[in-house]
Amino acid sequence: MTRFDRKTVPVFINPESGSASGIIDLLQQDQRLSVHAMPAVDIADGIRKAMQEGATRILVSGGDGTLALAGGVLAGTDIALGIIPGGTLNHFAKRLGIPSDPQAAIELALTGQAQPVDVGYVNDLLFINTSSVGAYVHFVRTREHLEQWMNYHLASLFAGLRRLLRLRSAHLQLDSNTIHSPLVFVGVGERGLAFPTLGQVRADGQNGLHLLAVRTQNRLETLKLAFSAAIWGRDPLNQSQTLEDCMIGALVLDYRRKKRRIHVAVDGELVFLKLPLHYRFAVGALSVIIPDTASKEQQST
Repeated sequence: MTRFDRKTVPVFINPESGSASGIIDLLQQDQRLSVHAMPAVDIADGIRKAMQEGATRILVSGGDGTLALAGGVLAGTDIALGIIPGGTLNHFAKRLGIPSDPQAAIELALTGQAQPVDVGYVNDLLFINTSSVGAYVHFVRTREHLEQWMNYHLASLFAGLRRLLRLRSAHLQLDSNTIHSPLVFVGVGERGLAFPTLGQVRADGQNGLHLLAVRTQNRLETLKLAFSAAIWGRDPLNQSQTLEDCMIGALVLDYRRKKRRIHVAVDGELVFLKLPLHYRFAVGALSVIIPDTASKEQQST
């Protein structure tokens, strides 16, 4: 059974993550920390135990998926989350200005001050960056399956073609309006819609959930849009008539065909959730230790 020393700050890390070995060695050398290396599926329970034993500051080393898992436990409490980036892309840490150097991140996490950070929820699952439903989710699942027999690029090609032929649209309820879309993206904070900042949080953007949904009435329209973008280089995001682009506080998503659960992409991970999906924005729900120089926009997205 894991024990927590109240004289040290608990730090949780998944030893199976790509950069874990080097970071674990660094963490273990710091006498201010108690290191708890455990599989990702056990981290949430480990954090709950640390909370019960009086921890007021909890450090987590990992990527966006691991941080979202920790955030789901810590959200709504006064316990501060300290981040030591350990994933591949670390979108959340970069957005908040947290150092990529592990030693600098450890020092910040131990000595810095916490600020409230906005998050999103889909049903009861917290996400810190993005969630998506529809074509992209099915594409990822198909590609991963095909990679057992072919390389990444061929798998991507065949997965894309297969998804185009099997597209189904979800219907989204926005107030009194219903939108039909084969691809739905929901991000925490307003996102850029032009290269090179496509999909990234805008420093001057609005708070809330940013909904992006491709609007097509049938499969033929979707195919035309996809091939137009692929062959002629037309950017679908510049075609306002094909894109629902708005900031929202809540959203309900369902399918016409009777389904009980669907796969949803949440911070880079695929999860199986019950329909309908209820998205909501949670203002300042998570207390995160960030640099003093972080901008107001970074703190609130």
